[in-house]
Amino acid sequence: MTKALYAGSFDPITFGHIDVIKRASRVFDKVYVAISINTHKHALFTDDQRADFARQALENLDNVEVLVSEELTVKLARSLGATVLVRGVRGGNDLDSEMSIAGLNEKMDDSIQTIFIPTAANYRDLSSSMIKEIAKFHGNIDKFVPAPVVKALTEKYRS
Repeated sequence: MTKALYAGSFDPITFGHIDVIKRASRVFDKVYVAISINTHKHALFTDDQRADFARQALENLDNVEVLVSEELTVKLARSLGATVLVRGVRGGNDLDSEMSIAGLNEKMDDSIQTIFIPTAANYRDLSSSMIKEIAKFHGNIDKFVPAPVVKALTEKYRS
């Protein structure tokens, strides 16, 4: 059984993230989605809220499990028995950044491979940061994130 791990801050999860997870779930026997703490970002939503959004969005994928982790991604992968790290890429900038991370992960454990999955073209412009910015200024985000996220962002930025 091939297990994969897709870790990210998912603050909040977008249709782009969901697209990558669905694609990964068709390739791997088990996909873990780890809601991770990004030390470079201040999360808008709590770990539990982000996990709840992800669980709701992915509930129809039987081989996907959402968890919250404060561990280094490679350590978490080892503890889960995952031999693959999944990374979504939207374009060249993402790829450059992700290649650096993949290289460091490989240096920490060369038995765990990183696989890049391109996001579908219609989701390539999506980022959690941009979605939050649109929501902050009361723009329509229905096309970018699941309904529970729309509701939560609308409530956060209600003025």
